[in-house]
Amino acid sequence: MGLPDFLPILIIGLYFFGTAFYVLGSALRNERIKIMALVLGGVGFALHGLDLAQQLAGAQAPGPLTSGRFLFSLLGLGIMFIFLVLWWRLKMRFLAVVALPLALVFYATADATSGIKATLPPMLTWLFFLLHIGTLFASMAMLAMGAGAGAAFLHLEKRIKTKTGLKKFQQDMPSLDTFDKVNHWVIVAGFPLYALGLVSGFVWAWLSSKRVFSFDPKEILALVMLGLYAYLFHQRLAYGWRGRKPAVLLIGVFLLMVVSMLGINFLVPTTFHGFKP
Repeated sequence: MGLPDFLPILIIGLYFFGTAFYVLGSALRNERIKIMALVLGGVGFALHGLDLAQQLAGAQAPGPLTSGRFLFSLLGLGIMFIFLVLWWRLKMRFLAVVALPLALVFYATADATSGIKATLPPMLTWLFFLLHIGTLFASMAMLAMGAGAGAAFLHLEKRIKTKTGLKKFQQDMPSLDTFDKVNHWVIVAGFPLYALGLVSGFVWAWLSSKRVFSFDPKEILALVMLGLYAYLFHQRLAYGWRGRKPAVLLIGVFLLMVVSMLGINFLVPTTFHGFKP
């Protein structure tokens, strides 16, 4: 079996064992096992990028850009990239427990949807792809990391307030302030990207069909998400929201994104943004 055929299986295996070893290493508080897990995840990330590059090699738009395999794979790669940035900037290695399984799920989903195509406007170009799908996927990857940090914040805060104490593996978790910094970073960087992605999508729709809004279910949900995200952005920057409230709201926005990405795309056949065989 040649490398191109073997590559997806290898990437899935690396992400799977990276996830398993990191969970095991955290439970045992064993740094060597956790480092091994991160190495496996890093190799998986590099090969994941290679796999996407192979799909794009010599392609013309729309080409692979409409493929369900490419789009889901791109989102999984984006989640790993955002995790690496957070690890580098905020020392949030703990979020590997979120990034690795999500990358595994999205890459495995991508490999299973290789025969599915997304319905995209005929005027698809690389520029609009980057402005619309690229920015939306980047903000979605940030949301995933922010939701993971928010869930950890809520859990850690509850155990501290109730004085139930921390289990051994929880004693290695970052502080509440560090999790809150992730929330701040995701909101400040993610909201502008999400807004840019939506605006470029509406411009794209007008150029291709002379219609900005079509009352597509995904468009309606996207506007609801934009409103909640904008409110969160405003409250965080204007009123200095910190702690529980922004964590809960960010998790809510992430769950809406999951419904939009996995629910509407596959379960609503009339949506313009749906995936079709």
